Amino acid sequence: MLCPWADALYAMDRVWWDKYHTRLKKEFSGALFTCMSGCYSAIHAPVHHYHNSGAGVIALAAYLGVKRVIMLGYDMQHTGGKTHWHGDHPKGLANAGKVNKWPVQFDYLKNNLGDVEIINASSVSALTCFKRVSLDEALA
Repeated sequence: MLCPWADALYAMDRVWWDKYHTRLKKEFSGALFTCMSGCYSAIHAPVHHYHNSGAGVIALAAYLGVKRVIMLGYDMQHTGGKTHWHGDHPKGLANAGKVNKWPVQFDYLKNNLGDVEIINASSVSALTCFKRVSLDEALA
């Protein structure tokens, strides 16, 4: 199994939780995690979010004991004119307005993770702080 907690969801944005918590309860049966305390029925994980949900979920993985992370889809830039691979979030939710600051946040994350191995297997990425390999190489 690539991810022992693949039936988990992590979100750090209170506005996101306000918008989706009811739908999550109906459609998602896995564990819900957040770095915020008192956020609906999500499990509070006392991890730093680094102002980016992708960095936050890596911090959560490390907190849960994961020793190797393979990153996919961490482009950290507006690729193909899109703010996200899935298109813009609905009105009221953030749309990568601080994308230029994310690489520095990932540097901080890297320096705080200790012995967790992080491999960036994203096909396109502005991050330079982690080892870059193809997905095939990462899975070999």
